Amino acid sequence: MNLSPSFTSKIQDICRDIEQSRSLEALYENLAHYLTRVSDTPASALMTVAKYSAAGCTFQITQGAGRYADAADSMLNDPSIREHLDKAIQQHANHYSRNAVTFNIPHSENLAILVYVELAQEIDAASRELLKFINEKVVSSIHKHSFHKQSMRTGRAMVVALASLAEHKDQDTGDHIMRVAIMTDEIVQVLEELGYYREVITPEFKRHISSASILHDVGKVAIPDHILKKPGKLDPEERQIIETHTVRGQEVLEKARRMLDDNNYLLNLSSEIALHHHEHYNGQGYPSRSAGQGIPLSARIVGLVDVFDALTSVRPYKKAWTEQDAVNFINEQSGKQFDPLIIEAFHKALEYRQGIALIQWKDSMSVKVSRMDADHRELISLINQLASAEKIGNRRVAESVLDELLNYTIDHFEREEQFMQKSGYPLPELLEHKLQHALFTETVQDVRWQYLHGFRPKINQEVMLFLRDWLSKHILLEDMKYAPATGA
Repeated sequence: MNLSPSFTSKIQDICRDIEQSRSLEALYENLAHYLTRVSDTPASALMTVAKYSAAGCTFQITQGAGRYADAADSMLNDPSIREHLDKAIQQHANHYSRNAVTFNIPHSENLAILVYVELAQEIDAASRELLKFINEKVVSSIHKHSFHKQSMRTGRAMVVALASLAEHKDQDTGDHIMRVAIMTDEIVQVLEELGYYREVITPEFKRHISSASILHDVGKVAIPDHILKKPGKLDPEERQIIETHTVRGQEVLEKARRMLDDNNYLLNLSSEIALHHHEHYNGQGYPSRSAGQGIPLSARIVGLVDVFDALTSVRPYKKAWTEQDAVNFINEQSGKQFDPLIIEAFHKALEYRQGIALIQWKDSMSVKVSRMDADHRELISLINQLASAEKIGNRRVAESVLDELLNYTIDHFEREEQFMQKSGYPLPELLEHKLQHALFTETVQDVRWQYLHGFRPKINQEVMLFLRDWLSKHILLEDMKYAPATGA
């Protein structure tokens, strides 16, 4: 194949762009463009996710280039293109026609990722080989990024599982660890925007701080239940025992670090957070009475977030504070318990959340069942946090919120359905309610899956409005139907 120097240079540029792609979503987002750049003639391309159901196969367009540039997030209905894609699926291979090719990209899930490319002229042998070459380069890079991301998510899942053991002992903390992880990530982004602690907030720090924060209370597994779950105020001896959870947590994580020759950034970060997140900026905290910059930045951030979430949550010994009361307390502790710069970033993170709230809790939403009302408030908060994460462009926070939204949705629906059944809710209406829950859960799962696997570079406004409208209408219309059944 004889290629001109300019064409050879173009192919090299495409390959370099592929190799330099920093994320899975960036690869998928540009895949159609990479393939259309191969030809010297006009070309168009689209990428689809093929989904199978009893009704048949549907093709959702995730990215497009050329005449398909505006087709993202739509369903593919063109019969001739659908036939082209179907043949690639049936053959489990790439499918060529006179002026088009469908690349069938292998994927571990039970679905098909397909890229359809059409040229303004017939595809000759040389063009076919070049298209195939570029596609194979992309697929190789996708596999590399997918493996790395799966390894990261596997590590995070194991961290959540370990931390949940400690959290389940302290049952009233609820989903405390995930709320701490999400806000920690938000504050780190703001600190970076403000230009604070640049020498510490490295790409590796940003990548691991959220997961590391999840283990801040892992040492509570060593605290006796009669102390951890005591509904009243702790006496001095009990207080001394519960404060040992910082050292106990570090000891657990230190053992894990030694197995990896102290060469694991996540465990290093987790260990320093577990040990120091109750230190005070003025040196009056525990366990070592460290002060100021002597407290690791990671622990200073998590320490503030931990207190804020604890204050605004119900505990056996207290009611939840209002957000404003908690903010006032944190302001009063500037330079005492907390780092003033982190308080500044904390305020900015709250401003981001409040500035994009899609849905607000109102008294009219109450179904007069405290557990259900608490669940609904949490779901509303998660949807608002997702909108905020998308607005400020923090993909790490969006992924964390989507994980938590899915888990909380499933858990809430299960609790609600059990409550309705025990309350004598009529069976036909209960079954309809369950069906609505299942459809909403499926939508959340689908959005999350596409986002985590790189097919959605962002969560568009249409999806956010669907989540908002479904939840508000479901609470105000469907869930209100069981409120009278309580006799409240």
